[in-house]
Amino acid sequence: MDMHNFELTSKLPNRCEGKKQYTRFVKEFSDWYAKGKMSELVSRDTRFMLELQKQKLQSFGLDMQLKFGKPNTSDARPALLSYEDSVFENYIVGANKHITTTIRSSGKEIYSRDEDGGLSVVMQDLKYGSAPSPDTGMCCPNCGSPSTIGRLMSGCEFCGTKFLMDELYPKVMHIFVERRGKPVFDTKQIKKYILVCALVFLPIYILLNLFRADIGGAERITNYIYAVPAALIIGVMLGTGAWFFVNAIRSVMLMGKTARGGSTVLKSLIFCNKMHELDPTFSTEYFRDRSTSLLKFMLYSPQPQELAICRCKKPVPEKLREIVDITYGNSGVNKYKIRNGVCDVSLTFYTDSLHYHRGKIISKSDKIHISLRKVIKKPTDLGFSLTAVSCPFCSASFDAAKVGECPFCGNTYPLEENEWVVTDIRI
Repeated sequence: MDMHNFELTSKLPNRCEGKKQYTRFVKEFSDWYAKGKMSELVSRDTRFMLELQKQKLQSFGLDMQLKFGKPNTSDARPALLSYEDSVFENYIVGANKHITTTIRSSGKEIYSRDEDGGLSVVMQDLKYGSAPSPDTGMCCPNCGSPSTIGRLMSGCEFCGTKFLMDELYPKVMHIFVERRGKPVFDTKQIKKYILVCALVFLPIYILLNLFRADIGGAERITNYIYAVPAALIIGVMLGTGAWFFVNAIRSVMLMGKTARGGSTVLKSLIFCNKMHELDPTFSTEYFRDRSTSLLKFMLYSPQPQELAICRCKKPVPEKLREIVDITYGNSGVNKYKIRNGVCDVSLTFYTDSLHYHRGKIISKSDKIHISLRKVIKKPTDLGFSLTAVSCPFCSASFDAAKVGECPFCGNTYPLEENEWVVTDIRI
């Protein structure tokens, strides 16, 4: 992995505060699905992504609930890592969780899954001793209107609320939910295998003795008495063997699943190093997080072609329109081209997705291809928000998620100079 602009937690002055904010967000994230109450910690772009997903679920007549609790077997304490630019510090906070996912259609449960996993978020805060430009785009935390940091500190022009800088940061920029499924080689499952094998063997043993003509009544009764301990012995032998065999197969399958995308590692490293030469502030971690967000925008939007980031010439495939939730597995670069300051890059995302098809929720392992484009003209800006941009012609702030022109002066906003846009997506 490229480690540009990446550091460990020892240099994080706010790591304790970050863990407190993470704990608060976990509860508020569950409340969003249960009560529709948006977390005050999320950035406007993250809010937009969550709202798109809820709109898509509602368009299918679905309701999804996520609950997070203490994991059954693993450590639940949050851990932190970070990457940064000249103004902002993005730190990754994650912990193991027990995750319960429930989906209902017209009040009827059609999908339920209960498993250990993890919840990681990328939180953004100001670097120690730094201050963002007053013109940095940001939505009002109170009314959600596009604005700038300077205007919010003076008072939002729409609702009048004033904010201090520490009320505007930190913000949750990206969310990653990891679902691990049932643990492999879980010794708690051995009893079930032994019991099943014993219960299968016991009636077979009794029937064989019942139809034997070469034994008398006393001997037959003795055999019946020994049936239970014999079944237990056979159950232990066969049950333990069956448990090991099944989990060995699951372990191999899990290893193959974890290794998805391994063939793209070299190309990804070459791409990241090349981008770092052109933009010293480029970060592999930021590009991964940002490209994942763009993928979610496209998948969760009921009308992805209407998004400003969508520059696709072909319609979004129907199989992608079925997806209502994804779990990120891995991603990698397939190919890229940089010409005249414009970068075109093709990525493959390996995800575990929930598809809604013919009234059912189907879990699938997907390989999604997405192509992105950006003008490599400005340094990476960790504080950029698609939903609160500042027009370079009239300085007005507006939401560029679904419109390409400034609503105040009418000029086309140069989105590709500030954000990656999607030129193709397929599965």
